[in-house]
Amino acid sequence: MQGDHEHEEEHARPAIHELIRAFRNLRQIPWNNRRPIENCTPSETMTLFCIRRATRCNAEGLKASEISTMMNVASPTITQTLNVLTARGLLQRNPDPHDRRAVRITLTEEGERLTGLAAEAMHEKMNGLIAHLGPGRAEQLVALLDDVHAYFIGVNGDPEPGPDNWFRPGCHTNTTTKEGE
Repeated sequence: MQGDHEHEEEHARPAIHELIRAFRNLRQIPWNNRRPIENCTPSETMTLFCIRRATRCNAEGLKASEISTMMNVASPTITQTLNVLTARGLLQRNPDPHDRRAVRITLTEEGERLTGLAAEAMHEKMNGLIAHLGPGRAEQLVALLDDVHAYFIGVNGDPEPGPDNWFRPGCHTNTTTKEGE
């Protein structure tokens, strides 16, 4: 029996090394060096996407603490990002109609326009990847990446609330369509 286990382990080694190599390659993709949309940083762009998607379900807007939780970032970090985006005219702060102490955050018309440009750029890159892989392999990649995610969540436990819930289109659904819609 021990010989069988050693034999399986020996055959798994090349696969282990290839997985490690593949994950390292993914880490080296310059995700944050993508072409900025009108000088917005990637974190600013993702904040705009988050607010855009959530305000489609809640027109009153979001509290800064809600955005912080949805994006899984510290409150001081999101506050700084929101201040920058507000100063650039991309966000507006409105009093909460139900709580005088709270402020609700929504996109301005300019914020909507810029978020639309960012969504178009993202769709262009993803369409390029789909064209490169072909639709079948692209679907396979999505299924495999979802399986990898599920495996590591099972091994490491439930993640903190993060972008997965707001990144998917629609109000609290798990249906997948184009991002930013």
